[in-house]
Amino acid sequence: MAGVSVLAEQPDSDVGLGGAGSNHTEAAPTESAATDTALAAWMAILDVFEMAVQAAERTLKDPLGPLSSASPNRVAPLPVERWTPPTRPGPLPAAARRRAAALAAAQERVALRLDEVRLDVARQLQAVSSVPGVGESSAAIYLDVNG
Repeated sequence: MAGVSVLAEQPDSDVGLGGAGSNHTEAAPTESAATDTALAAWMAILDVFEMAVQAAERTLKDPLGPLSSASPNRVAPLPVERWTPPTRPGPLPAAARRRAAALAAAQERVALRLDEVRLDVARQLQAVSSVPGVGESSAAIYLDVNG
């Protein structure tokens, strides 16, 4: 597999989530400040994407997250903000390509797992909704005309 050989070439300190670990390297003194700035901007973007993939993986492992604990100090879910893509700081520098490719593969794996879970939940909801009485409004069964 091509992805495996790419990951095998990375040093251990470079491997993070799915091989998409931080790869912050010091720029050579001969590189321009613009290149350094672009690389730093891309690394920051990849950091955000990596955190999102890690959050999705945590959700897959524990869908309720902090709400699943029996603690009386339950944590309220955070409001979901609409995601907007970052502004591209120019072409992806060569120094960030390996990390970006590994992160793209990790995103794809998590997206496939999320879709599988979504389909499973849809099947479960369909099964529950097929049980008579489930989901129907609770109306009074008896009427007390003497009381």
